[in-house]
Amino acid sequence: MTTDLSKYLDMYVSQTKEDLEMFSQKLLVMENNPDDFENINECFRLAHTIKGNAATMMFKETSKLAHAMENILDAIRSKQLAVEPTVIDIFFQCVDALEMMIEAVKEKKPEPDIQELLDLIEEQINMDSQDASELELEEGITGAADATQKEGEKAKKKKKIEEKAAPKRAEKTKAHEKGKKGDDKQIVLFRIQLSNACRMLAARAFIAIRKLEKAGRIIEITPGRETIESEKFERKFSVLIETKIDPSQLVKELSAIKDMEKVSFKSEGIDEKIERKKKGNIGLGKGLSEIGSIRVKMNRLDELLDSVGELVISKIRLAEISASIDSEQLTDSVQALDRLTGELQYNVLRIRMVPIDIVFSKFPRMVRDLSKQMKKEIEVIMEGHEIELDRSVIDKLGELLVHLIRNCIDHGIELPKKREKVGKPRLGTIRLSAAQEQNRVIIIVEDDGGGIDPDKIRQKASERGMYSKEELRSMTDEEVMSILATPGFSTAEKVTITSGRGVGLDAVKAGVEAFGGHMEIESTKGRGMRIIIRLPLTLAIILAMMVKISNEVYAIPLDPIIETISISPEDVNTLGGSKVIRFRGEILPLIYVSTLLEISDKEEGDRAVVVAIGQTKWAIVIDELLGQREIVVKPLDKHLRKIPFFGGATILGSGEVALILDIPGLFEYAREQMKMVRIQATGKPRGDVVDA
Repeated sequence: MTTDLSKYLDMYVSQTKEDLEMFSQKLLVMENNPDDFENINECFRLAHTIKGNAATMMFKETSKLAHAMENILDAIRSKQLAVEPTVIDIFFQCVDALEMMIEAVKEKKPEPDIQELLDLIEEQINMDSQDASELELEEGITGAADATQKEGEKAKKKKKIEEKAAPKRAEKTKAHEKGKKGDDKQIVLFRIQLSNACRMLAARAFIAIRKLEKAGRIIEITPGRETIESEKFERKFSVLIETKIDPSQLVKELSAIKDMEKVSFKSEGIDEKIERKKKGNIGLGKGLSEIGSIRVKMNRLDELLDSVGELVISKIRLAEISASIDSEQLTDSVQALDRLTGELQYNVLRIRMVPIDIVFSKFPRMVRDLSKQMKKEIEVIMEGHEIELDRSVIDKLGELLVHLIRNCIDHGIELPKKREKVGKPRLGTIRLSAAQEQNRVIIIVEDDGGGIDPDKIRQKASERGMYSKEELRSMTDEEVMSILATPGFSTAEKVTITSGRGVGLDAVKAGVEAFGGHMEIESTKGRGMRIIIRLPLTLAIILAMMVKISNEVYAIPLDPIIETISISPEDVNTLGGSKVIRFRGEILPLIYVSTLLEISDKEEGDRAVVVAIGQTKWAIVIDELLGQREIVVKPLDKHLRKIPFFGGATILGSGEVALILDIPGLFEYAREQMKMVRIQATGKPRGDVVDA
């Protein structure tokens, strides 16, 4: 009787990919710290696991290669083989080959031939063994003097390698010692209860949270930020923080905030609880503690989220019906349903969230390979590994960040000699960080390279006929930087295998905006470049402001909204043929959605929603403000996707469909329309109009 192994293929592929990812990370550690034998042993265990799983699945070539990797690691453990750059390169070739083999078996194709790589591994092991034998022979025949000389030469080479690694190790040790020395922080749990008279639960809660953020590092907020923001909590919440400040003093400061009924803290035993939580339920026995997680196919989570979305729509509909019926029991039941639906929605969205480290962990290897290829010395520093994003965003985010990292390596970081000439260290730095800001994640990619000269961008844009010299002169440096994200635009003097074709930043910008996010570019000549990406935590259910324009209901995502204002005809002025208003000392262009959609030819409206993307602010004129609501985002039909300023649709409680305005797309379309109006009005493409 033969066992059908094909049903285990998906599990094998997934597990082996995880093992290879971990192996790659351990290799980078091995390269920087070749004396870490615990790390070497961990590499050996991973190679052994890959070999065992492949043998079980009858993938002979994969098993052979993993076995050869074991042989190298065994030689390193027994000190027959030194951890040299050539050895690390061979390991990475093995990882690349194994990844190709995994993809092949996943697609039911035969494993590729790896004999050449196996021969290279055998040659490396034999070469080192031969060196050792020759050394022993020399010691026996020519005496210890010659042998000692050869050994001394090897020691010198090893010393040089150690000297290169020493500054990094010393820096890490120094930082560790410094951290240890000043480590008088304590972990404190604050419990906060708002008064029954409080009408702005989320606002009061976030004032308290922000005060605690300034006092230290927040570890956990219960319930989560999303639940607090949507005000679906029972007036109580807790914040776990690490702080140096006296908790009693913080209690006084928090109690002084309006609508705080009770503030208490606990610090004793918190450290031990966190440690127990990390270790898991050890006392429950081996069998139970091992089942910590299960694998679920993404399409099942998508179906579950769709069902929750439909439930949210039904809940909204029921709430509207309840409002028209005078029944206390019905109102109480609807409120209970609202709370339970909110909790279910929050938990389902949390299930879909995965750490951004899944994306970040791939970049150290990429930076290593490309920097060697370009003869540059670069380190990558990553922060915010624990930040989580929706899986649908994570899947595409990696591709976008690859473009940015490659740009940093190719265009940003200079060659070591050039860096030394301008007083910079030989080692360039790429910093990749992630942080959460309310219901958005901010990702920053920056380097300490040469940066980009705005005048060089102006020159290139002028040469290509993209803008007139008058337009380019009137642009601010921030506006000029945005030209970098124009399709096909590049400041590179020549095309390389890495970049220079002008398909990087525009692809990133388009991808980020497809997620409902925004990208900003900052650069200082001689000091480096900084790209900031803001993304929503999830794309499925969002908070939006519902508005009415020409008797049609539209949804504006809440994130870019600054505030809503009343406007009168006296407030509106014409500048360069376009309507503008003055708002807090700034001149804001007005967007009349009704005229853009050709619903009406009259530019009317007595209210406006002020929105901002980066430093750019506009005011969208509306007829009526309907209030803030939670909406389920539905994709548009392929024909409607061509309209640049709609990002999706949602179903209202009444069953009607409302379109969701895509703010970045609306800005671009309105800007082009205003440019045409300016040309007609003044005969000039830009004039004195401020794009805010």
